Amino acid sequence: MADFWVIGPIAWDLALYVDRIPPSGHFVQAAESVERPGGTGANVAVALSQAGGRVHMVGYIGDDDAGRNMRKTLTAAGANVDHVQVLPGRTSSVVLLIEPDGERTIIGIHPDPLHTITIPVDQVASGDIVYFAAWHAAFTASAQEMAAAGALVTGVPPGTIPAMRYLIGSRNDFSAIPDDTTAIVTEGAKGVTVHSSGERTHYPALPVEAVDVTGAGDAFAAGFLWELAQERPLAEGVRLGLTWAATTVQTKSSMPNIGS
Repeated sequence: MADFWVIGPIAWDLALYVDRIPPSGHFVQAAESVERPGGTGANVAVALSQAGGRVHMVGYIGDDDAGRNMRKTLTAAGANVDHVQVLPGRTSSVVLLIEPDGERTIIGIHPDPLHTITIPVDQVASGDIVYFAAWHAAFTASAQEMAAAGALVTGVPPGTIPAMRYLIGSRNDFSAIPDDTTAIVTEGAKGVTVHSSGERTHYPALPVEAVDVTGAGDAFAAGFLWELAQERPLAEGVRLGLTWAATTVQTKSSMPNIGS
């Protein structure tokens, strides 16, 4: 099987479970609060590692307790952390406001220097799968070089269209649906719509009761990438992604629960 290279955020989350999102100037009391590992890049890397993949995490942490906790989390899952860089400052952190239906609002806390990391382009082999869990224009040259070397490059919108084989993101992430790549648009409880070659194919979500949707999109991306690595059809990737997402939303966690 191909190696996976996941490039993106590694974060330490503070989750607050609230009965509503308060309007400006109002107060709300959290019924529960918990600190936990997260970050869209780390989430995908952990899910793929738990499934048995060879995963290289590329990102950064700060020189703090949160960073050390995230390195331990990734290592315990089986991900290679040789390319997790320690940068001056603090590890990325977010506050999650999670409502009774499982929907969450995300608030970033610290400045994010992800765009400054070094991507180990020369270590990515032909046939490897590269996933950009976040996108910055600074990644364009690396993405194009890896694609030219034979890696399958995927990522979130907007991505760099000439290099990206697939774009995976929520409806809000796409300012427009590109014509020259396959766009996989996640729509929460409605499921997923695939836009490819001028055609649209919809896949409904599995009917489950969500308690926390944090990490659901990352679980979907991981499932989709897993099937790509098995050289299975796109439809099977979408279905496995939906299955992993459905399992994830039934648990209180920022990281995917793939039911392994």
